[in-house]
Amino acid sequence: KNNHIYLKLHYTKGRSDLFYIDTETLVFTPVTAYNNLDKKYLISEEFYVNGTTRLAITSSNKLYSTTLDGLSLKFIDSVAFSKPVQEPFIAERRTVNDYTLIKLLFANDGWFLDKKGAIKKTLGSRDFVDAAGRKFMPKFIIKEFKQNNTWYYYISDYENVFTYDDKISKFVEVPNTRTDFRTNRELNFVNDYKNAYIQEVAGDYSTFKLFTFSNFKTNLIAEIKVKNASKTIFKEFNKYLVVLSGNTLTTHTFQQSAIKTFLKDKSIRTIKQLGAYDYIVATDSDGFYLINIKENTEKRLKILEDNKEIGINYTRDVYVEKDGSLITVGSEKLFTLDSNYHVIKDRSLPTYGHEIIRIKDTIFTEDNEANFYKYSVRDNKFLKIDNPNSAQIKEFATDGSTIYATSTKGIFEYKNGRINTYSFDNELTENLLSINYLKGYGVLVSTTLGKIYKYDTRAKKLVLFYEDPLRASIVGMEAAGNNLWLNTYVGIVSLDPVTKKAVRYTGKDGVYELEGNRYSTYKDKNGNLFIGSYRGLSFFNPSELSQKELKIQPQFTSISFFNKELDRWEIKTAPAFLKTTKSITLPAEYRRFATTISVLSGISTDGLRYRGRLLNKESSNEWFTGFYGKEILYANLAAGTYRLQIEALDITGNKQGETIELEIIVEDVFYKSWWFIGLVLISTIAILSFIFYQYKMKQDLLAENKLALNEATIKTTMMLEIHHRIKNNLQIVSGLLGLQMADSDNEELKTKLKDSQHRIESIAGIHNLLYNANKEDSILVGDNVASIIAYYQQLLPITVSYQVDVDDSFLGIDKITPFSLLLNELINNSIKHAFTHTPHPVITIHFKKITTHYEFNYSDNGTFKKETAVSKTMGMRIIQMMTKQLKGTSTINKETNFMLKLQFPLDE
Repeated sequence: KNNHIYLKLHYTKGRSDLFYIDTETLVFTPVTAYNNLDKKYLISEEFYVNGTTRLAITSSNKLYSTTLDGLSLKFIDSVAFSKPVQEPFIAERRTVNDYTLIKLLFANDGWFLDKKGAIKKTLGSRDFVDAAGRKFMPKFIIKEFKQNNTWYYYISDYENVFTYDDKISKFVEVPNTRTDFRTNRELNFVNDYKNAYIQEVAGDYSTFKLFTFSNFKTNLIAEIKVKNASKTIFKEFNKYLVVLSGNTLTTHTFQQSAIKTFLKDKSIRTIKQLGAYDYIVATDSDGFYLINIKENTEKRLKILEDNKEIGINYTRDVYVEKDGSLITVGSEKLFTLDSNYHVIKDRSLPTYGHEIIRIKDTIFTEDNEANFYKYSVRDNKFLKIDNPNSAQIKEFATDGSTIYATSTKGIFEYKNGRINTYSFDNELTENLLSINYLKGYGVLVSTTLGKIYKYDTRAKKLVLFYEDPLRASIVGMEAAGNNLWLNTYVGIVSLDPVTKKAVRYTGKDGVYELEGNRYSTYKDKNGNLFIGSYRGLSFFNPSELSQKELKIQPQFTSISFFNKELDRWEIKTAPAFLKTTKSITLPAEYRRFATTISVLSGISTDGLRYRGRLLNKESSNEWFTGFYGKEILYANLAAGTYRLQIEALDITGNKQGETIELEIIVEDVFYKSWWFIGLVLISTIAILSFIFYQYKMKQDLLAENKLALNEATIKTTMMLEIHHRIKNNLQIVSGLLGLQMADSDNEELKTKLKDSQHRIESIAGIHNLLYNANKEDSILVGDNVASIIAYYQQLLPITVSYQVDVDDSFLGIDKITPFSLLLNELINNSIKHAFTHTPHPVITIHFKKITTHYEFNYSDNGTFKKETAVSKTMGMRIIQMMTKQLKGTSTINKETNFMLKLQFPLDE
């Protein structure tokens, strides 16, 4: 009660654990008071008294009466066995108005417990008395039930019932109550014991038989056959049985319905009216039946030929003659039957056609090889008609003068001996299914995808008339009342031809089988409709059906995301969470989420589509439509606040139900957050302040000692110290980048940080050379190149040969810095991109001073990847930037391997 249930898990013999489950939050809470019981308590059985949960717990020598309230277990009473029992299983626990009867399985011990759980009486052989006055202790109490406010029991070895006599405090036999006892013992009673059911298993199927029960007598009201692997549950027992078979959920109703079902579990093909209430029905493989809609009777007909019964199967139509004879088609013959269902041999001819159509006294048929025939009823002769298009017929229809048919080549037409076939641009031929001519509608054609077209017989075009929102195949159409009635793969549909409003009738309305069958939609002279399926024939008068609307509402059925507080991925399916959660937060390192969608509806909605979009302040994304799956996933979201919107659409694109929304808050990555940016700014200011402080101290020192040192020495010392400090501080920054790489799981970020680290190390190498050089404002180019090569040889595992040809040129600090960054970028790019498939990598570096300029050539023997956007990469942008700072001109040869030629002017 109150959205809670108990779950008992059995682990080992005689032991179990108990859990208290909130069905809204899906939280499992152990019932510690029960789970921590001493092992001497072996077995427990639950029962219910006036809404209270009770447990009868047994040990080897005692029975304990307890009450269970939430997580609390309270011991009420106990009683010792007559002797110890090794396996004290409880065989019976029968609860009635004033007491509960409990009996052990492997012993004769039994007890009465009152409403409060107190043990009032120990039962023995003296407490059971049969009609002959014999006293006994029953082995089993098979069934308890209530009739006229009195409780009765079926007891093993007795056919009459027993009741408890309060006056003598004994169970006594009630004579003359054995009627239907074999059935009654098997009944499963529910509610007020006026209804019951029996489940019988035969082969691969189980049959549910539902009864009314009164005065010890049963009355069968319904039978439902389901596959044995199905799961079943009664929802309001005398109203609905819900069956889950595979992925199909079906609701069977037992309420009085305007829709009746005949010939359950028979595959129906065609129906014709014989009399006021009598109809002949042809099935696929079970022959012919006669049904009476007034008496609700079914009778299998015996078709006799030479006084021997024959089977006529796969019949597509039946024609009733004025003399009461019938004309129909079997698998190999066109049969004429008299009113007693005997074959009239001289009026029966061989044919291979299943589908037939009649115009006046002529019957037309077509065989499996697309041969077209006409049969004269008057002359009893077949005549083959030339069919130039070899179109295989699917189904016939006629307006009385022209024959129309759906076929493998399109719409087939026959009139006055001529055949024409038409195909269409707006519909595939293979989708064409059923066809019918209906007064007021004309020729209607349905498809396997739930469309109905009007066939324009003059223009030879298909004009769309209706689309089923569930894309269900339409296998039959009939006009009745003011509506068009459709036999579909998902129930029976009533369609208003003006408003196109459709009402679908399913299991809740009394439709036994939802999947319709072709050739089995029929309207009789009184306006009654017969809708055939693969498992029965539905019969109703349209005027007696109440109209209802199809309501569909999408909903979230699960939300999957990383829970930062719990530090784990979670898939939330609890109803309470899904109902109340309007927003989720995604941490920066796990910027993705998924959700599944379903709909609330009373019918199958497999044909529905869903569409979604993710909105934020910066963008308004278009709807992502056209997916039929029920899961939507978003990943790698940028930081910000989003709004996910989901809608359900029918096949025509019309919105079904209301839009559902979910807010998604994506946290920013730490290095874009205000605290990280602030930390970097503070660190930079501190480093520059320290450098300035050191410089000022040196200047003060120089002023104090200017008499002892000359100006040149002071300048040299200060510059070397500045170079040393800059080198150290740049290496600190490089170290900070290295720490950041170690803490990051983002491979793209780590790569970019690594590249930045290389560039900083290249600049630091310049200041290291200046610190150790004889000249304080220029560097030998050869030393700089050697320093960079040594850095990469030490850093990377790949072995690269360097061919270096550098003269003794010096470059000032304003040119050596961009040159160093340029060379660093070239080597880095070669190692990262050029040598993937090169067994012996080689890099060639050439630097010479010419009369008016410097000449620098760089090349590798790797495989150059030709990329249309190569100039847009970070590496190429840096190369272009450094070339510009050197005031030089460069050319890049990228036909086979990479080669750069650069010329820049001498120092001014």
